[in-house]
Amino acid sequence: MDDFEAGGPSDGGAPLDVRVEVSRPRDAEFTAFVRESSAYLHRTAFLLCGDRHRAEELVQSTFERVYRTWAKVRPGTETAYARRILVNLRIDGWRHARRESFPGDDKIPVAPSSDHAGHVALRDELVRGLARLPVNQRRVVVLRHLLDLPESEVARELGIAVGTVKAANSRGLARLRDLLVAQAEVIEPVEVDERAVLDRSRAALRRRRTGQAVGAACVALLVVLGVLTRGPVLLPGIGPVVLPGGELIARLFDGGPIDGFGPDLDPAGYTPVQCPEALPGPAPTSAPGPGEDTGPLTDPVVVDASDARPLNCYDVDIEVVNPGYRDGSGLLVAPYGQPLPEPRGLSAFGQVWTFDTAELLDDDDATDEATILTDGWTGDGSGGAATTLTWYQDSRAFPTGLAVTGERAVWSDYAAAGTSPRASFVSTLSLSDGTLNSWTEPLVTSQENVWLIATTQDHALWTAGDTADDTRLFAETLDHEGTPMELASGVTALAADEDEAVAAVLAPGSGETSTTSIQLFDDLAGGDTTGVELMEFEHDSSSEVTQVAISDDVIAWTVSLGADGPGALYVVDRAGDGDSIVRLPDAVVADLRAAGGLLSWSSTDPGAQDSAAASYLYRATASASGYDGPDLARFPGGSVTASVAGARTAWLEETGSRVWLVKAALAPTLERG
Repeated sequence: MDDFEAGGPSDGGAPLDVRVEVSRPRDAEFTAFVRESSAYLHRTAFLLCGDRHRAEELVQSTFERVYRTWAKVRPGTETAYARRILVNLRIDGWRHARRESFPGDDKIPVAPSSDHAGHVALRDELVRGLARLPVNQRRVVVLRHLLDLPESEVARELGIAVGTVKAANSRGLARLRDLLVAQAEVIEPVEVDERAVLDRSRAALRRRRTGQAVGAACVALLVVLGVLTRGPVLLPGIGPVVLPGGELIARLFDGGPIDGFGPDLDPAGYTPVQCPEALPGPAPTSAPGPGEDTGPLTDPVVVDASDARPLNCYDVDIEVVNPGYRDGSGLLVAPYGQPLPEPRGLSAFGQVWTFDTAELLDDDDATDEATILTDGWTGDGSGGAATTLTWYQDSRAFPTGLAVTGERAVWSDYAAAGTSPRASFVSTLSLSDGTLNSWTEPLVTSQENVWLIATTQDHALWTAGDTADDTRLFAETLDHEGTPMELASGVTALAADEDEAVAAVLAPGSGETSTTSIQLFDDLAGGDTTGVELMEFEHDSSSEVTQVAISDDVIAWTVSLGADGPGALYVVDRAGDGDSIVRLPDAVVADLRAAGGLLSWSSTDPGAQDSAAASYLYRATASASGYDGPDLARFPGGSVTASVAGARTAWLEETGSRVWLVKAALAPTLERG
């Protein structure tokens, strides 16, 4: 045993070099990260909010959230992960505050020095310059130049298009050049005690876990009470009553609703899509007929709606079928009476927005509890996040229009009868990670009627006027910080996507012809109110452009040729030379939508009694169809209305009193083989 001395080998040779690899504990790794990243995050927070104390709170909140999920953060991405959390927290703050206050030079943290007046002046100039920028330009400039992030990463972190980043960056720098006289010195961050940050993060995590435990205990208690009271409970003097807990448990565990709580409905009964062994050939196309009006299109091909093939499983992958029915007031409802959304409220992220009120069909245009809400993509139509409609002169306004782009919804409502003046309103909200962000006040209050409505991710657009034939087009930023801009008059159709809007502007002629121009508005953030005229064409004065749609790949519009002639859908291929026309004999088109190279619309025959609606999915470009030209398919079932958004589609099939809302994923291109 004498040979086994500490630090020496048994044979008396040289000491052994023994090393034991010990993984760094979680808290040590986190405190090291706080020490290394605090200066960077404090500088970012200060430039975004302009206040030292608010920046400290923002960074502490960021560290608490990072600590909560520290085990899931990939090595090497810690700083980027924390920066994304910080930026999202600041954006949430912008959404809840209409005005930003930026400090003067007496509030900027400056390290002691013998003479720092010049540095203070430069910093003050930088902060004041940022304070004068709009919110979207300010955050792009900070992330792009002060944090040196590439445009693609700025777009990803802010959830906007790269083109929007470029435009906001260019305009923000142009405004800053007039304010900055020299390069601004880096703002010194405050001193950070990483151990104190760790202690506060631990405390925040303990509070969160305690809250989760209490919530779980409450849920368990409700489940137990629900099971115990699932059946009717005999109450003295009242009789048997089904308590809310029992009703909730029945909904969760039963295959259908319990007696007395709605009709016994199941998803079966809708018309399924066909699934042939091989992908059928496309709908036939032809050249325009002699004298056929091709408008401003270049060498278009023509597709007849009557030649549409059936929609099949190569087009869509059905994910959810929500059954429903029409209640006594005529509203679409799910089995337990919740509203069943219509496809027109479909967003690219899978939510379906709808108005929730049983009083929408009242003759007095008044409702006490109207709300706008959304269901989840895999939900049962029962509704998710919700907000109430405008409250005006002690009455709830009446909803009149809805537009959805991305996770942003804009709607219009009309004051109840008996109010004076009887105003119209435009309001907005957004849904992010299941959280609803809405304003209590309308975006716009107008003494004129609001007719058409659309939205980009940054601007709401609408037409207003005393009558539908005498309107003006307006745009307003969605941050409640701008003033309405007047864009055009005589607009007959309006649509928008993420960062562009398009309108059909009618100029009545003196004779039997009129002129319509298709105008594009792609620089509203820069204050451009003139737009770009994409094309102009003459047509019979009895016809009118009634629907328009836009995406990165196509611009489309429909022309109604009056009561005696057929209608037509015109499609411009923005990425290639695949312009096309769809003949729509004896049909009125509604709810034209575009997503990439795909279009959807619903149509009815106004001349036929009890005409059943039909909806179509049009792969308008070769890249979307997988063929050399376009392809047209018809949604299954009768009385169908449909919509597309992003990589999603939804359609509503109605047979008698039964209805089904079907949601599906779209195949972006038909695959043959």
